[in-house]
Amino acid sequence: MKIALCDNNQREMGKIEKSIHLHSSQKYEFDFYSSGKKLVRHLKEIEANYAIYFISIELKEMDGIALAQKIRAVDLEALIIFVSNDAQRMSEVFKVQAFDYLLKPISDECLLEIMTRAKNHFTTNHSYFEFSFNRKLVVLSMNEIIYIAKSGRIAYIHTIEKVYKTYLTMSEIINKANKDLFTRIHGSYVVNLNYIVEITKNEVFVKQVKKDVQQEKHIALPMSRTFKEELKMAYTAFLKS
Repeated sequence: MKIALCDNNQREMGKIEKSIHLHSSQKYEFDFYSSGKKLVRHLKEIEANYAIYFISIELKEMDGIALAQKIRAVDLEALIIFVSNDAQRMSEVFKVQAFDYLLKPISDECLLEIMTRAKNHFTTNHSYFEFSFNRKLVVLSMNEIIYIAKSGRIAYIHTIEKVYKTYLTMSEIINKANKDLFTRIHGSYVVNLNYIVEITKNEVFVKQVKKDVQQEKHIALPMSRTFKEELKMAYTAFLKS
């Protein structure tokens, strides 16, 4: 899971990084940004966003609220945690759906409690699907993924906007995917139940979306008898939820 740290003072964010490394069993990757402009520029250059943002509300040039607004324009699901010396600005963070607001100095106990809640949030909501390819970490919203197809060693992750590649095994894919949202329909296919439009004897048809517009022609995916009953049960439970 990737975390962005944004503060004009690297020492302050360094303390947060060190504390999380020392007291959390979860593995995190950290990137530090000395200004909001640098972070926004980087987000425009890469394909993946961060799962968690620690942002100083007193950033110069672009303050923390303005930075959070730009993040929310491209990512509604990331957790934004503000860090501040001033409790009076706490009321401003609601408009960007902040996860928490930390007052300096931040204790290890407080930080650990927040990271535990963050971990529980992602576990409960299964918001993100993380994978890497060519040493690059990619974090996708579960809702973006239409289906995943394995071909040899490569898994092709088909999303609304593009197709990603990764070397995840089918077992790893199943473990990462939200069990309430995804199900296996074939030895080489996992599908997002939200995109299914029709199930036939040996095929599953899913929506095809291009530039945020649903197409009239649907995508046909193979379905094996081995997973037919599993699909039926999963889809029935999904429709009732």
